[in-house]
Amino acid sequence: MTNSELYLRIEIFYIKLQAGDYDHPHHLAMALEALANHAWDDVDNIYLALP
Repeated sequence: MTNSELYLRIEIFYIKLQAGDYDHPHHLAMALEALANHAWDDVDNIYLALP
């Protein structure tokens, strides 16, 4: 995933949060976990690309 894709996912999360789509704490936690997982995948890809 590229930086722009991660930023897009964060922006979509924020829009959904503002719209009240995460009406249950569990749904909010799942969305945050998904964002965190994508971010960690990006970190892993950066370190795997290093020589």
